[in-house]
Amino acid sequence: MNNASDALIAVGKIVAPHGVRGDLRILPGVDWPEEYQALARIRLGGVWRRVLSARPHKNIYILRLEGVTDRNAAEALVGLAAEVAETDMPKRPEGRWYDFQIEGLTAYDEAGAEVGRITEVLHTGANDVYTIRPKEGKEILLPAIPDCVLAVDPAQGRMTVRLQEWED
Repeated sequence: MNNASDALIAVGKIVAPHGVRGDLRILPGVDWPEEYQALARIRLGGVWRRVLSARPHKNIYILRLEGVTDRNAAEALVGLAAEVAETDMPKRPEGRWYDFQIEGLTAYDEAGAEVGRITEVLHTGANDVYTIRPKEGKEILLPAIPDCVLAVDPAQGRMTVRLQEWED
């Protein structure tokens, strides 16, 4: 069921028990918390557990996991990071990427010159913004819109971008 070479993706942190039946409150560490409902399993403290249910609750998600049947068992998991095997992640629609697929890519301009490494994805509401750290100079904030992001190729570790030119 688990490929030993699967990369583990941090998807949140257990912050509290919820109720007395062993449910867990997880603070999402991802931009797609609704997809917790599609996960079959999750790893907490090095132990894989089957996800029985997941539902939104305010700014968190409530998880019910196999083997966690009371509040004491849930309290023992508080503070643990939740991880998922990359191969277990639900597939994104064409042209949509998870943050972990974007962060770490090298950005190149249209002429093929290296711009820098993408270090962070900021979720602003209107559109995402990619933070690019060049080898020298200030960080660049690039809107994740079609005019600026021309091509994304996580398999090759690269993104082709068009930098905005601002008038003084």
